[in-house]
Amino acid sequence: MPSEPDQATRSRELAREQSLTELDQSVADREQLLGDRDQVRIDREQDEHDELVNDPSVSNHEPNPILDDRQARIDREQVRRDVGQEALDHAQEGRDHQQAALDQARVTLELPVSAQPVPADGYALRHGAIDRAVAARERAESALIRAQAAMARASADETRARAGAQPPDKHAK
Repeated sequence: MPSEPDQATRSRELAREQSLTELDQSVADREQLLGDRDQVRIDREQDEHDELVNDPSVSNHEPNPILDDRQARIDREQVRRDVGQEALDHAQEGRDHQQAALDQARVTLELPVSAQPVPADGYALRHGAIDRAVAARERAESALIRAQAAMARASADETRARAGAQPPDKHAK
């Protein structure tokens, strides 16, 4: 059985990779919508909290640990959302690079055979290795952002635990 032409195989692989990229973009768009919804909720909670703090019936002379705890929770959620948004932005940048590479591959495949680049020369291999290294660095940076988000959550949990474990103020009546 004769093997299929290289052009047809590459076109099929390119179409498959394009489908995966579009699926990845759809998932990312959904994550962005969920993140935007979280941001609206956080903003609404901050507005409600600000109204409570500025309410004249609440005494400004006495500290209110409930309001302080609520503000700390809102701040933690905002930090988590900001870190998550940074990760989404970074991932989008990676998808944009991937789409550009797919577009370039499609242009190359559409060239006449005589105009297509010679495969697997030293320069092409080196360039491909550099591209893979850049992609690996971007994945590592994305992992770092996720790790920083986890560290921020852990720090907030630690702060919350310390605040709950502190002895009562001796001067409070």
